Amino acid sequence: MKKNLAAAVVVAILAMGAVVSLSAQESGPIKVKVPFDFVVENNRLHAGDYTIQRAANGALRIQDNDGRTTATVLALPTQGKVTMKEAHFIFHRYGSDYFLETIWTPGQNTGWQLLQGKHEMELARSKTSPVETAMVVGH
Repeated sequence: MKKNLAAAVVVAILAMGAVVSLSAQESGPIKVKVPFDFVVENNRLHAGDYTIQRAANGALRIQDNDGRTTATVLALPTQGKVTMKEAHFIFHRYGSDYFLETIWTPGQNTGWQLLQGKHEMELARSKTSPVETAMVVGH
């Protein structure tokens, strides 16, 4: 009985993830101007204009407008309670370091949760919480 219940829970979770993933994949590239240097996983990026788009195998490609800086990172689909009109980018700040945490898709209640890199994990372990959460609105 317990095995059947556990299997049903796993199937339900996978099905919900598939729905979130399909919804989030439907959106096109998202553009954002980030006013500060930031880190995505283990990639340091400078302040500037970026385009974020879906890549293969659950990854996101983050590229500056000059096409010189590109980071391809793994991201997990996530679902919120509110549909945002515009894209929202959530950053955690520890000291002067900003880390991209979540990208919310415009016109949907879905988004992408980015994985923490080594430096952010170390900072998170040494402090109880980020000093600040910053939000940047994209388009």
